[in-house]
Amino acid sequence: MATTIQIKRSTGSAAPATTDLVEAELAYSEDRSGSGAAAKLYISSINSGGSEVIQSVGGKYYTDIIDAAATANTASTLVKRDGSGNFAAGTVTFGSLSDGTITATAFVDEDNMASNSATLIPTQQSVKAYVDAQVTAQDMDVTSDSGTIDVDLDSESLTIAGGTGISTSASGTTVTATLDNTAVTAASYGSSAAIPVITVDAQGRITAATTAATSSTLTIGADSGSDDTLTVGTDTFNFAGTANEVETTVSNNTITIGLPNNVTIGGNLTVSGTTTTVDSTTLSVADPLIILGSGNNSSDAVDLGLYGLYDTSGSQDLYGGLYRDASDSGKWKLFKDNQAAPTTTVNTGGTGYAVATLVAHLEDSSVAITGGSITGITDLVVADGGTGVSTFTSNGLLYGNGAGAIQSTAAGTNGYIMYSNSGTPAWTNTLDGGSY
Repeated sequence: MATTIQIKRSTGSAAPATTDLVEAELAYSEDRSGSGAAAKLYISSINSGGSEVIQSVGGKYYTDIIDAAATANTASTLVKRDGSGNFAAGTVTFGSLSDGTITATAFVDEDNMASNSATLIPTQQSVKAYVDAQVTAQDMDVTSDSGTIDVDLDSESLTIAGGTGISTSASGTTVTATLDNTAVTAASYGSSAAIPVITVDAQGRITAATTAATSSTLTIGADSGSDDTLTVGTDTFNFAGTANEVETTVSNNTITIGLPNNVTIGGNLTVSGTTTTVDSTTLSVADPLIILGSGNNSSDAVDLGLYGLYDTSGSQDLYGGLYRDASDSGKWKLFKDNQAAPTTTVNTGGTGYAVATLVAHLEDSSVAITGGSITGITDLVVADGGTGVSTFTSNGLLYGNGAGAIQSTAAGTNGYIMYSNSGTPAWTNTLDGGSY
């Protein structure tokens, strides 16, 4: 019977933690997102200190490195010998020749040290002696920003000279370049009462340094009043507010200017914006007459009045108020239940618009009622040209005699009563009780 042993595994490339494995347990990070490029096999073991460590022991990551080994001079690749046991390499780095022993059959001169030919170094000649001989026989090119010079190492010396503001010195095998001193005295320049004044040359050196005194006074001015002068370092520049109008505070080098909670405007206040919103619960206005439509002096195209918002159902905003209807000969009207807020006019055809009810007492020496009809009135007393009153009842008209008394006469004739005859008033001296 075949037996399958599974090890712990992960679809990512991260190594397991010591808490993921127990001693000698294996785990494999598959690195699915990288097609296994970073896949490794790990094992948990105990080190000499008795601590658990996770060690990588194999996996596709390492087999790829081995498979990529080449005999060619390839960067970041393992060296693989060819069929003859050789391999190609660029620079082989090792310690100095005195650190160990190098055994070679021959060295081939292919770097143009002595000639363009591939000359074998005699095997019995020391490498150091050969190199010294080749270097002595060579010239050296020295390149700077402004050109290149050729130094014959057999007969010439290389001199490193200083330039503007730089001096050089040599000691043993060391050349030291030093900045030249300038005419500036080493010191700290500037203070609370003076600012530094410096001169810089083309090489960026400070060639002169002095100080200039700062002004100890500051002149301040405003829209009104006389300019004032502050002494820097002693006087305090104070930002003062105006009681009930503007307040100022200072904190952390910041001056904040704003309005107090209760603001009083001593003069006139003009608001030029298109909307002014007042959220106060009580509005008190001393002016007995308030003007509406103050800019409506060139036409009569907007309605004038007041309206308010209410909601009797809890789900529908309604509007009602009093306004002068510019589109209806300037008549003043009461309205209610309009579901849209008025703009510059009240939409009398809006949803829910209705004429509101006015409850009032009418008192005037010349009240005239024209047009329409009067309903719901049982008794109505109407002035009769100042000579008395005429009283309408539900059955007829009692006429005033001009002396303050009411009589049922017509044109000086006693015993007549005015009644409605098919909608036309008529006089009669006959009372008919009707039939039953």
